[in-house]
Amino acid sequence: MTFDAWMITTKTSNAAFAKSANWSSETVRRYRSGEREPGIGEMALIFQLTDERVTPNDWAGVGPRSGADADEVAS
Repeated sequence: MTFDAWMITTKTSNAAFAKSANWSSETVRRYRSGEREPGIGEMALIFQLTDERVTPNDWAGVGPRSGADADEVAS
């Protein structure tokens, strides 16, 4: 699951996540939009704070796929 999808699904605001991670809202916005990729430590914290739903592999596009991506891989 992407970080942005998790944020939307859980209805978590940038400000709320930023507060729990001790980051700025702007940092969260940049991670969500893909303008910036978190480092290893930040990925680990995101993994923890999202109850292990956003994994480091999700940032690299590695691992199981769903939806249209899965259909393309199967063809």
